[in-house]
Amino acid sequence: MDLGLSGKTAMITGASRGLGRAMAMALAAEGVRLSLCARGADALNSTAAELKAAGHHVIAEAADVGNHAAMERWTANTVKAYGGIDILVNNAGGAKVGTLQQVDDAGWLAAFELNFFSAVRLSRLCAVEMEKRGGGSIINISSVYGREAGGPLSYNSSKAAMISFTKGLARELAKKSVRVNSIAPGSIIYPGGTWEGLFKQNPEFEKDFVAHEFPAGRLGRPEEVAYAVVMLASPRASWITGATIPVDGAQGRANI
Repeated sequence: MDLGLSGKTAMITGASRGLGRAMAMALAAEGVRLSLCARGADALNSTAAELKAAGHHVIAEAADVGNHAAMERWTANTVKAYGGIDILVNNAGGAKVGTLQQVDDAGWLAAFELNFFSAVRLSRLCAVEMEKRGGGSIINISSVYGREAGGPLSYNSSKAAMISFTKGLARELAKKSVRVNSIAPGSIIYPGGTWEGLFKQNPEFEKDFVAHEFPAGRLGRPEEVAYAVVMLASPRASWITGATIPVDGAQGRANI
């Protein structure tokens, strides 16, 4: 099936490794022109070089999504390079682990800055450019722990806020043909990722976690989330907006 993505332009945050890298690879395979952003220049440039070697159109900018001026610059550079923006994937995320007493105000603010406000700001910047093109798709990467309780408290709260933001923004931008959706991944394992590190430290924890949380007997893979991003980015998903789609192998227990 032709997904109608060839020649479109996508901006992806947190694109140097893991989920972001997989999303870049999957979208590039559909002929999407990429603008990638991540904090780590070395890993980002490595991903960009790999994509370019495969014949894909890629620009990459090392920047912190919490730096508003840098995000304005990245957006402007993307428009300059490609003439506009069709797809935005707000993928950057993370949070400090700790209880209410262990995480101070600065830690909470940092979690919301990374997981929530960066998406708000980039959506504001890109929605204007999408409207000029006659529409577009904004995809916010939330979490299974945005749909239900779990994970670090500040992470859970900020990812839940992203889901609420997704619904409200979808209703606001629908008349402008800009679709806004969220994907809620479950626990995803990949080389150098959090779960791989935790399981290496404690193999017994891995066995217990998988046995109790994953009916399929394994964690998810980055490409399995990436394919959902491709689907939502496609014009074929024209009537999907304001949705949060779990991609978690039934790890989540929420009914809706």
